[in-house]
Amino acid sequence: MAENPVGPSDRHRLRRRSLLKGVGTAGIAGLAGCVRSNDIEADGPAEELIQTGFEATGIEPPFETTIAITEDTERSRFAQLLATELEDTGFFDISISEYEWTTYLEMLNAAADDEENALFIVSWTGGWDPDDYVNTLFHSDNHTPTGLNINHYASETVDGYIDDGLEETTPDERVEIYQQLQEELVADSPASFVRVSEAAHVWDADSVSGWRAYPLESGTYTAIYAPWAGVYTDLEDGDEFVGDLGGDVSTTDPVSMNDTASSRATQLVYEGLTGVDFDGTVQPVLAADWTQLDSTTYRVALREGVRFHNGEELTAAHVKGSFERYEGEARESDVTDWYDGSEIVDDYTIDVRCWRKYGPFERRLFDLPIVPMAAIDGDLDLASRPVGTGPYRFDDYRAGDHWRLRRFEDYWFDGDETVPAPAPIETVTLEIITEAAARQGALEAGDIDFSDGVSSASLAELGEDDAYGVDRHVGGGFDLVIYPLYREPFTDEQVRRGCNMLIPREAIVENVYHGHGQPTYTPISPLLETYADEGFRERIADEYVRPD
Repeated sequence: MAENPVGPSDRHRLRRRSLLKGVGTAGIAGLAGCVRSNDIEADGPAEELIQTGFEATGIEPPFETTIAITEDTERSRFAQLLATELEDTGFFDISISEYEWTTYLEMLNAAADDEENALFIVSWTGGWDPDDYVNTLFHSDNHTPTGLNINHYASETVDGYIDDGLEETTPDERVEIYQQLQEELVADSPASFVRVSEAAHVWDADSVSGWRAYPLESGTYTAIYAPWAGVYTDLEDGDEFVGDLGGDVSTTDPVSMNDTASSRATQLVYEGLTGVDFDGTVQPVLAADWTQLDSTTYRVALREGVRFHNGEELTAAHVKGSFERYEGEARESDVTDWYDGSEIVDDYTIDVRCWRKYGPFERRLFDLPIVPMAAIDGDLDLASRPVGTGPYRFDDYRAGDHWRLRRFEDYWFDGDETVPAPAPIETVTLEIITEAAARQGALEAGDIDFSDGVSSASLAELGEDDAYGVDRHVGGGFDLVIYPLYREPFTDEQVRRGCNMLIPREAIVENVYHGHGQPTYTPISPLLETYADEGFRERIADEYVRPD
């Protein structure tokens, strides 16, 4: 495919015309033949859906709109492929506008209120529970700016499924609820789910041993030392591991941390009561054990002898205070979504109450770092200096340059037959390198030992080179196109479904991302195979999306 990327400062219009193409799709009946709208001929089911939606909303084609993206070569090529497909129908006149990230984020947060005439290409990273992929993006309680429901989608049916999924604790029942939810979202198409990304890690094979790719971006550096997951990394020479970060660290306080770079930088500093290992299994971390006392109450027994980096010893008071300091903060929904209070039984035992039955309880504890009493009382500012119980403590940070951690010598783990104590690597330095080409260049020059920012075009080549180790694993991230539901003709679900059918998913994966990732039609990543097995995903694709 010929490349014609939009330059970072060039917000120009891309207009293309070609012969109209016929498409068909399984599972959509009664849409045979050709329909004319003015001088435009709708050929095939997808275009006929769009034509019907245009008529229902009184819109005369071609409808002028834009595809809004961040400054990124791959994202630009993605947008060009999408623009071409939509313009080829004759119903749309598409421009492409690129924005730097902070401006784009502001635009997303205000899009519905400003009735922004744009389709947004965005990425989202879920987690180990199906709720992570749907709640923030589609529940009507999560409209921007307090949530990330960008187009202010509202559906009582979808809200009901999301709420039921959270309250259901029987695994089989949860699977049924989330599969019904996914089908409803695809049928209504407030957004189109396009590609599931991969966790793709590359390292210097002569220096680094034992590395494993954690599937979620926020946990990239978990592999350095995670005894609760049975994983650690060693170096052949030296005691400093040098990796990279794709952006600056914005804050290091868990109650306000919303960016991936900050999460990665502090992954080895903070710990929660539980952890989720590389295979998605919940493991005890600061909690030695837990028992469900009734439908909404859990008794948690804490690991004894755990020290924070400031010398405090972990007690039940730390757990209670860590949960309750989320109130009124940016991440408060992480707790208020389920937490109803807690009772301290003794120094190492706490009863945690949920205000409703809550299916993801054990996994949610993984997302809630326990912090020292100095931070709970307000004497320690975690936003600039993180303090946790993890195997590494904060050492040094220089904005735009590097983030550095040192091994915590009083870490609670004593070693076992699988993982040694202490952690083999003494120092972890993360160089802040924002450009993908520069990250790869630093790896190839030997300036860093590891990167997860290598371009998708280079992964195959590096994988064939014995000098590098490469681990690619289906991840929790996906790319999607979000429609402006607040503006006609996208108020009509037939228009959205027609567009959804036209998205060239296979071409995007192959030509833009060089086979990195896989096409998707549903919101929950196949990382959570129970909720998104291949048979289910294929059925949804055939019934609602995929052309013949």
